[in-house]
Amino acid sequence: MKLYGTTTSPFVRRVRVVAAEVGATFEMINTAADDGQAALRRVSPIWKVPVAEMGERIIYDSRVIIDWLTTFHGWGDLRAPADRWRDANLVNAIDGALESGVQMFYLRREGLDPMTLPFGQRQLDRMAAIFEWLAGELELGPGGSGDGLGLPEISLLATLDWLDFRDVYPTAKHDAAFGALRAAHRERPSLATTRPLVS
Repeated sequence: MKLYGTTTSPFVRRVRVVAAEVGATFEMINTAADDGQAALRRVSPIWKVPVAEMGERIIYDSRVIIDWLTTFHGWGDLRAPADRWRDANLVNAIDGALESGVQMFYLRREGLDPMTLPFGQRQLDRMAAIFEWLAGELELGPGGSGDGLGLPEISLLATLDWLDFRDVYPTAKHDAAFGALRAAHRERPSLATTRPLVS
């Protein structure tokens, strides 16, 4: 498999974590550089990462790539979903928070202060509402969805780490809900080796 993306993208990181957990090898095509961007645009009409290329098959979305990985490689040490529709809803909510953070990051990168715009405050409020909802939905005790590492937990950890890395949202305000989950998996090799680091 060829995986097109960057080492800082939380969507790419999810795929890298799952690939490591299920024992799938891949060649990383770094799209941060011009030649990587050119390669990405040759295989994807949407110019968005991650993209996975498996021979003739090309997949454009992290969730679909993960579905492909778990279909053909199994779940490895990950927790398979007991209720795949519930897990999909949790991941969708996490994606909503992440998308708000990404919009804040790109506004700031363009030289705008998102907090001077009503749009920016709405994105912060949206992220807070989603994380508060998740705190009640994720069952992080024994026997719950947090009993092991599944796709919602991977998605949440990748999102929280990225928000910290880009400094776009104060994730520490949710430590009571998610701090134990973060601490429990901080040194797990698939997560530790893919974490974006502040330079």
